Amino acid sequence: MAMNYATVTNLTSGLLQCAVLGYGLWLTHRFGALRVGWSLVGAFSVLALLRVFLFQTSFAFGVKVDIIFSVIALMLLAGMVQLEILSRERLRAESVREEARLELETRIREQTAELTKVNKELQRTAERLKAEVEERTRMQREAEKTHKEMLIVSRQAGMSDVATGVLHNVGNVLNSVNVSANLVASHLQELKINRLNDAVRLLQQNGPDLGNFITNDPRGKQLPNFLMQLGKYLSKEQGLLLQEMDFVKTKIEHIKEIVATQQDYGRVSGVAEKVRVIDLVEDLLRIHKADLDEHGVSIQREYQPDLPEISVDKHKVLQILLNLTSNAKHACMDSGREKRLVTVRVSNGDDRIRVAVGDNGVGISAENIKKIFNHGFTTRKKGGHGFGLHSGALAARELGGALLAHSDGPDQGATFTLELPLKPRRQTYES
Repeated sequence: MAMNYATVTNLTSGLLQCAVLGYGLWLTHRFGALRVGWSLVGAFSVLALLRVFLFQTSFAFGVKVDIIFSVIALMLLAGMVQLEILSRERLRAESVREEARLELETRIREQTAELTKVNKELQRTAERLKAEVEERTRMQREAEKTHKEMLIVSRQAGMSDVATGVLHNVGNVLNSVNVSANLVASHLQELKINRLNDAVRLLQQNGPDLGNFITNDPRGKQLPNFLMQLGKYLSKEQGLLLQEMDFVKTKIEHIKEIVATQQDYGRVSGVAEKVRVIDLVEDLLRIHKADLDEHGVSIQREYQPDLPEISVDKHKVLQILLNLTSNAKHACMDSGREKRLVTVRVSNGDDRIRVAVGDNGVGISAENIKKIFNHGFTTRKKGGHGFGLHSGALAARELGGALLAHSDGPDQGATFTLELPLKPRRQTYES
């Protein structure tokens, strides 16, 4: 009976040990190089072999060793089961980490590809923007060049208006001079010089007996009275001729004044000068007078007293005002009104001098008033080039001021106001 018990115990211990070894081998195969607890398994196996070969003589001791080995084997199996569970959890965790790593790598590759695509797109955008910047820079240079050319054309157009006004004025004055010259020539032709020559010949012929000739000769008796009448006539003609010559001299001085004004404004612009705006406006009206008179346009002046002088490029101001006055004249002519009136107001306020040129002409619609300063826009049916007001607005801005437009609508006239600062600002002038 005891032998059977020992055999069962020994067999059970051996089976458990085999289970431990087999389970350990399976764990090694399943989890690769995992070696946790294998030193204990190895020691346990050595003791089992020692039990078989060294402790066969002692029955009681052998049974106890088998029981101990069985308990140890059960504990090892329990530990190995727990180890397998932990290893499986570890493998799952590593699998999850691997999947996460692969997913991260996939995302990184996708994001890298997307970033590469975005980078290429940004490069294309940068190249496009660079090309646009270069194009805009070129267009800006072209615009500056066009602006300079427009200023030159505007100045030439302004000087053409000045020259036209000068020619009108000079022509009118020359007509007056011509009338006076014809009158002087007519009077000179009508002078009774031949009668004086006849009297001189009589005196020469009767020189030796001049006293008897004047006293007793009928012709000699009439000679003193004739000479007296001739003297009065010549004195009268002299006064008339002197008067006409004074008139001619006055007209010549007027021509010189007109030419001097034209020469003054015909110089190269770009220099700020201290000027009285009213004097400048009067120069403008003097230049335009003949043209305005010819087309039946009356001028009404409204000047605020005691206006201060300002430092400004008067050539640019004159060009702006010439264009405004010319436009006002055309607006009056196009309106068909018999009474054509241009009102020029000069006032001061808000640290600005304002020169307003108003007319009772065709007026401007609300739609067109918004576009009136656009380049190339004109409301004139013919003869308008569309850059006068645009250039005037640019020139006013360069002077530190502004050019404003107002109209109550068609057939209500229009008013353009040039604002100039009392205090000049630093600026770059165009010649």
